[in-house]
Amino acid sequence: MGDQTPYSVQRGTQSSLDRSKVLKFPSFFSTVRAWDWVGVSQYFLLSFLAVVVLGVGSVLGYAFRERIALGLQDQMYESLDMYGRRRLTTVSWDMTQEDLHCCGVEDFRDWSERIPDSCCMDDYGARKRPCQQLQTSLTIYRIGCYEAITQALVANSLLLGGASMVLLLAIVPATIMAYYMLTTI
Repeated sequence: MGDQTPYSVQRGTQSSLDRSKVLKFPSFFSTVRAWDWVGVSQYFLLSFLAVVVLGVGSVLGYAFRERIALGLQDQMYESLDMYGRRRLTTVSWDMTQEDLHCCGVEDFRDWSERIPDSCCMDDYGARKRPCQQLQTSLTIYRIGCYEAITQALVANSLLLGGASMVLLLAIVPATIMAYYMLTTI
């Protein structure tokens, strides 16, 4: 007979090997399930936290919108004194006034005698008009920056609210699915 072994012996050996593989296979899945549980629980916690922060931030922002607006106005008045002394403040005011076509907090009189060039309207040659000497509606921006900022915020509030809703519509179902996965693992 030589190298040949009976069929039943081969079959018995092979089935015992199969049983050992089958026994190791569930332990592999339990390891994967443990890692999945950690990953899913972290995802659930982070997405739940994002929903809570987005929701609480929206409610607080709406509830305290008047106080936030007054705080913005107060900060703008305080920063007027720092214009020309702090580079970041100077650049911020210049960019705001040029981009929003505004001057000062309420109007150009907030600057007293030192109206910055960023309050001056552009001439056709991309030059600034001489608004320091001749303060007219043809040379200087008349609207205050506080009003311009609030108008820009109101104009963009629909976009901001829409983006928040899209985020909520994406995050809430994902959080619910993550919770479901946590309870079924």
